Amino acid sequence: MTVAKKLSFSFADRYDVAATASISALGHGDPCLKVDGPNRVRMTTLGPKGAIAVYLKSHSNHIEVTVSGRDSDWVTPRLPSWLGLDFQVPQFEGPLRLRTLARRFGGLRLIQVPTLFPRLVQLVLQQLVSFQDACDGWRTLVRRYGEPIADNDDLFAPPTAAVLARLASHDFISCGILPQHGHRIIGLARIARRIESVWDGGKQDTVDATCALLAKQRGVGPWTVGYLRGSAMADSDATVLGDYGFPRRVAYFFSGAEDADDDDMLRLLDPFRPHRFYVLSLLLKGGPVPPRRGPRATRLRYRLKPFGGR
Repeated sequence: MTVAKKLSFSFADRYDVAATASISALGHGDPCLKVDGPNRVRMTTLGPKGAIAVYLKSHSNHIEVTVSGRDSDWVTPRLPSWLGLDFQVPQFEGPLRLRTLARRFGGLRLIQVPTLFPRLVQLVLQQLVSFQDACDGWRTLVRRYGEPIADNDDLFAPPTAAVLARLASHDFISCGILPQHGHRIIGLARIARRIESVWDGGKQDTVDATCALLAKQRGVGPWTVGYLRGSAMADSDATVLGDYGFPRRVAYFFSGAEDADDDDMLRLLDPFRPHRFYVLSLLLKGGPVPPRRGPRATRLRYRLKPFGGR
C-alpha cells in the first residue's frame, strides 16, 4: 500500500454510508467490507495494479474518504459513483408502508462499483445455494486467496482474477464452494480484463454493453445479470428473475401472500417503474420476512465433506 490519500465529498440530501456500502457486501462477515458504526465503513476493491482500501467517515453534509493503494489516483474519479453520491433517491407516492420504509432508509443509494469482477464472483457463489453457504464460501475464499490490508487485521482485498484463474476445482471445494461455481469463476476470471475494459467504471452508459457480454458467458443468466445491474451498476429499475426468496418478500410486503413467483413480483413492482430494484432493495433492508416453510436444507459444507470440503 502507498501513502494514504485524503478526500472529502459533499452531499445535499440524506446519506446512509453503512446501508449504501453494504449493497455490494456478501453478508455481515464479508472480509472486504466492515461497518464500524452508522457513520464509519472500511472497504476494499481491486484496481488495475492491485488492492485498494477505502476508509469512510460520514458527517451531516459531507463524507471524509481516505484511499490507500497503488491505484488511488485511478479510483479517485470513480469514488462519487462508487459511494452512490451521484444517485438520485426516488420519491414514492405508493402505499403508506412503502413510504414509511422509504423514509426510514432515505439515505440508501445505489452504487456503481469501479471493478465488477469481485461482485461477479459473489453473485456466482449465490447461485442455487443458501445465502449463508454463499457467505461462508466467499469469506473463506477471500481470507485464503485475497490480500490482507496493512494495519487492519480483519480487512482483506478480494482475490484477483489472475489468482482465481489458476485455482483447481479442489481448491474451491476446500473453501466450501460447489465445483460448478468454481468452474464459472475460473471462466470469468479468464476474461476479467475484457469485462473491466467494457465496463470502465460505468462510463458513457456501458451498462448494457457489459451485460450483453456477460450474458454470453457460461453460467451467467438473468438472475446474475439482473442482480449485478442493480447492486453494482446503479440500475434503479433492474429486475432479478429466478430468485426463490425475492418474489415472496415482495408479495408478503404488498399483499400479505406467503407464496409468489416472478410474474407476481413483476406485477407488484410494475407501478414503481423506473425504480423496481430500488424498491426491492428497501424491502431487503427493512421489509418483513415471510414465514419459513419446509425443513432447512443441509448446509453445503456438510454436503461437500466427501469431496474434501470443510
